[in-house]
Amino acid sequence: MLVINCESDYYKEEMNKAIYCLKIYDYISAKKHIQNIIIKDFSKPQGHNLLGIMYELQGNLNLARRHYRASYSLDPTFEAASKNLERISSFFYNSEDIDYGDKINLNDKTNYNLVYDKNNIGRLVKV
Repeated sequence: MLVINCESDYYKEEMNKAIYCLKIYDYISAKKHIQNIIIKDFSKPQGHNLLGIMYELQGNLNLARRHYRASYSLDPTFEAASKNLERISSFFYNSEDIDYGDKINLNDKTNYNLVYDKNNIGRLVKV
């Protein structure tokens, strides 16, 4: 159990370092940290989202779009990839609102009700 917590801390630490490097435009260090993130757990979408951000900041929008798509395909519920993909694919492209995926969105006020069917199987239904 302790190993899992250490891996989680390592993963978060590498993500924070990668985000910091991207914000100061240190792409070489950012790429190393992003590679560590992907190597640690290639099934998570955060690494590809950060690669997309890196390529977008470098001006390579096609490669950025590919990594945002890869991130979205790994986890369609990961909002940062969805927002970045929508933003970069928009006719009115704007690079100001890049979502690094490091913050929890508390503004999402979507409400759900738990509804049971005749077999007592519960489903969440959007209100």
